[in-house]
Amino acid sequence: MGQQHLQPDNENQLVALGRILQTLREEENAEVLIETTLDYLANEFDYRLIWIGLYDRLDHRLVGKGGITPTGDITFLKQRFNLSSGDLLEQVVIEQRPVGVPDLQQELRAGDWRRAAQEFGIQGTIVFPLRYKDRCFGVVLLGSDQWGFSPRPAEKAQLSLVLGGLAAALYQIEADWQRTATKRPDQHLFQVLDELLELPSLTLRLEAVVRMTQEFVAPTRTNLYWYSPERRYFWHRMGNRQSLARLAESRTTTAGLKVAEANDFYQALAAGQMVAIGAGRSLLKPESIERLLARLRTRSLLAAPIQVNGELLGFLAVEDSEPRIWEQGETSYVRATAQLIALVQGNEELEATLEQAQKDTHFTAEIAQAIARSHDTPTALKECADLLGDRLDAERFLVLQENALGEFTLVFGTQPPNRRSLTTSLAPLSAEDRQLFKGSDAIALEDLDLEWRLTPWRKVLIQLGVRSALLISLGQLNLSSQPLKIDNSNQEGQTEGLLLLLLGHSAPRTWNHTQRELLSIAVQQMSLLFTVDQLQENARLSLLAHQTLQAGLSTLQEAPLDLPLFDHTWVQYLATLMECPLAVLLSWTPESTSASVAAVVAEPRFSFPPDLAIPVASNSLIQEVLATNSFLCRPLTALDASTRKWLSSPGIGQVLAIALHTGVKPTTGILLLADHEKRQWPWHLLLPLETLTTQFTWLRHYRHRLSLHAQDSGNLQILNWYKHRCLEALYHSVVQSVRTLLVEPGTSLPNTQDFNQDTLGDFGEINATPTLDSGQPLRSISRQPLLHQLEQTLTLLTPVLKKEQWQLQVNLRPVPLSHLLKRSLRCVEPLYHQRQIMRKVHNLGNQSIYCDALKLECILFELLITACFHAPPGSWINLWCNPTPPDSSPALLELLITESGLLEDCLKTLAASPLAPSTLNLKICRDILSAWGGDLQFYPLKGDRFSSRLLLPLPK
Repeated sequence: MGQQHLQPDNENQLVALGRILQTLREEENAEVLIETTLDYLANEFDYRLIWIGLYDRLDHRLVGKGGITPTGDITFLKQRFNLSSGDLLEQVVIEQRPVGVPDLQQELRAGDWRRAAQEFGIQGTIVFPLRYKDRCFGVVLLGSDQWGFSPRPAEKAQLSLVLGGLAAALYQIEADWQRTATKRPDQHLFQVLDELLELPSLTLRLEAVVRMTQEFVAPTRTNLYWYSPERRYFWHRMGNRQSLARLAESRTTTAGLKVAEANDFYQALAAGQMVAIGAGRSLLKPESIERLLARLRTRSLLAAPIQVNGELLGFLAVEDSEPRIWEQGETSYVRATAQLIALVQGNEELEATLEQAQKDTHFTAEIAQAIARSHDTPTALKECADLLGDRLDAERFLVLQENALGEFTLVFGTQPPNRRSLTTSLAPLSAEDRQLFKGSDAIALEDLDLEWRLTPWRKVLIQLGVRSALLISLGQLNLSSQPLKIDNSNQEGQTEGLLLLLLGHSAPRTWNHTQRELLSIAVQQMSLLFTVDQLQENARLSLLAHQTLQAGLSTLQEAPLDLPLFDHTWVQYLATLMECPLAVLLSWTPESTSASVAAVVAEPRFSFPPDLAIPVASNSLIQEVLATNSFLCRPLTALDASTRKWLSSPGIGQVLAIALHTGVKPTTGILLLADHEKRQWPWHLLLPLETLTTQFTWLRHYRHRLSLHAQDSGNLQILNWYKHRCLEALYHSVVQSVRTLLVEPGTSLPNTQDFNQDTLGDFGEINATPTLDSGQPLRSISRQPLLHQLEQTLTLLTPVLKKEQWQLQVNLRPVPLSHLLKRSLRCVEPLYHQRQIMRKVHNLGNQSIYCDALKLECILFELLITACFHAPPGSWINLWCNPTPPDSSPALLELLITESGLLEDCLKTLAASPLAPSTLNLKICRDILSAWGGDLQFYPLKGDRFSSRLLLPLPK
């Protein structure tokens, strides 16, 4: 605009500006301020249109306060203008900065002002906000009949001072109004306290509190609700007198509120929170708010909990029939009043509380006496269950113990008559649920239908008729007394399990603080029962482990010396001790690459192939067991396919194995136990069994070495006997040759090819050492024939000296029996003649046998010598040759040597005196024959005779 819009006298302008600013500072009436501002704008500026509108924040609109128009009609300027998104006026309100419009008649965002501009002939327009401390109190619209005018800087400064002063004045007026309108709950509460001190009874005091709350907050009605924990129900205790009549009409016959109808409302009150429902937002769920307001027949609610020692006694409610925003002062007052009611109620019930405390003290003493006078844990638990049931109004008393699988089994329980008992284990708890029992506080479940805790148990408990429960931990027990838990990765799991006490009720209810405290005190005493039981159980298991160790050592000590029988005895002991249907010992040698079955004990359903050859290096189960120093437990599903092939019996579901470690030698065996899938191995037996397995391993290793030494010793005994007989034959052959050459004239030298046909005998018994002094004249011979004879004789012993130094070498071939038998009889002829024993051979024939000729000659000589020494002088010795039946397998020739002596005198048993020369020699003969497929047996005959039965294999 131009200069013509200002007064010509600048001094008058400054005076007018100072006057209006002073008025804005001092005036407290908003209407006067607006009128003064309009007069100033009309007098100091030449605008055709001036309008002031105040901003209504609740309805988001501008309320016209008047102004100036070219026509003088200000009706349009008194209207209310709703603000919508994109409007020109909303832009000014939100952005709080002036906006200029070149032509208001053409401005699409002007709304109704566009039409008014056409009517009033307004074009150039500027809209100023009434802004103070970032708050917009309204707008000022200044319009001109010129297109696109813009105020000069001086005019803008002048307008800014005036309009800013108006906004500051409006801000101050609103602040003063809010300050005077705010309620002072502290002052009113002092009045309540003064009045309560003068009232004699609890009822009158509660009525006064409700009445004064109604006066301060001024709702439609004020009510006091009391809580019944047993029924989980809020009952209407009292309300303000003015609303009692209407309340009686509007309430149903069951005045009050069930917890099930508004559970989150109850949870908020129990947590000590205020609940405000009105025009603003609420913490409750929408569906819960709807049910609660419908039940209380109200549209706004402000409820404060009444609590004593953390227990909910009820709530104080102020209710309004219209949506209402509750002020901070009202909320504080209602909360303080509710706490005041709790204080009044607590003082009123002090005597009752003291009396109840005495009863509770006596109750804890009764629990201690019940535990002390009981002789066993079930009796003590029964008495504790009766006491707790009567005091806490509990219908079920369940003691639950966690096992190694994480499940909870019933240890002790009581339930009402004709009600189902808990027969199955409860599912394992989640990590979150286990955290609930870390402390010593009881966990209250008021309504299982609405609980999110202990979800895995809810279904089972509801089926038992339990709708509310009180749980607490009795402590943690060692799981070492329980069966070993199967683990697919390792057998190290949790070693302690929870022991829980559950009190149940058939209806939803609240367990108050006193009840939870009493249960905690009782549980501290009851836990001693289980601690003592645990100690006794540990002692019993320790004794059982000690007895197992003793019995196992005795079994190892008394086991047979024979290694296969020793293995089988130990495997049988393990199967019996562990009550296991399959026990197997797999063994191999350090040089072998495959494991075989050394011993197996199996039930028919758990059969095991005895002829296995399991590759040690590539079998995952064997390698995993070898890498473990203790027992290893694996389910069948965790084993590879190659292992499941030889563990294919339908009854096998899991295996328990341990390696036979010696520590200094390569491990060459494992013990394997198998059972069904759900078998739980006794943990307390595994530790002593590990020790016994170590003892078995070392003893087995020792007996294996002892067996090898015994075998080597037996081989050396056989070799010694055989070489001794060969040495005797050599000695006798040399002496006989020399005697023949030097004593008997005309006798030719014996044929050296028949060296092994010469006599074999015990010359200590047959003759004294031969001499050349026979009474006959010696004849002279050349040395050359004699040396040649000796050389040929020694040559025949070369295979014995070179090939049989430490072990016999068997050279089997067909040999005529008659030829060998005649030479053997000729060898013992001098002894038989000396003892006047006659002999006779029956059915000799021309039968050939398959044998080592030299060794069989030694055996025949040994048998003939034995028969000769034990036959009475002047008796007969008969030799019978009888082929076995043609259909027998293998084909054998039977040679019987019978004599008239007693069998007991000849040979008690081969084991009666293992160091006796004759017994040992005969045992050696039998062992040599067994290696060829023959045998040597002794039988008693009638008439004080016995028979030596020699079975010789026939040529194939």
